[in-house]
Amino acid sequence: MRKTILGGIAVAASLGAVLASGAFAGGNGAGRSGLSPTSGNNNNQCVVGSGAGTNGFAIVNAPGQPGNARFVNGEVSLKGGAADSAYTVWLVDSNNNCLPEGALATNTVGNGNAHLNDATLSGGTFYVVLQNDQGQEAFASGPITVN
Repeated sequence: MRKTILGGIAVAASLGAVLASGAFAGGNGAGRSGLSPTSGNNNNQCVVGSGAGTNGFAIVNAPGQPGNARFVNGEVSLKGGAADSAYTVWLVDSNNNCLPEGALATNTVGNGNAHLNDATLSGGTFYVVLQNDQGQEAFASGPITVN
């Protein structure tokens, strides 16, 4: 009985180590990064953020078989932005193309959500940028890789 229990514990520990190492990774899955305040530069208003997550988050997903994503979708959740304001949501792809994805409107405390859905994109590394109504970068996520 004792050998059976110890054997079961060893198998469970080994399986846990394999899962933690990512040996079964490879599914597209969704990636997440925090949104943090940023400011673009004079030449670029789509600069990558730190991913620190002080003002919400961005989730990017690439549904489809691993290595053969059909499109990119996701969610953006801003917390503590400007109250009763509108932001333009941009998705920046692996080639640094800054692509408009829609708008995000905030409520009286500066919180808002937006959905990402781009059939022209597939897997890669992306980040999300929120620009204010003056076209200036206000928040950005860190890089998110999906395949």
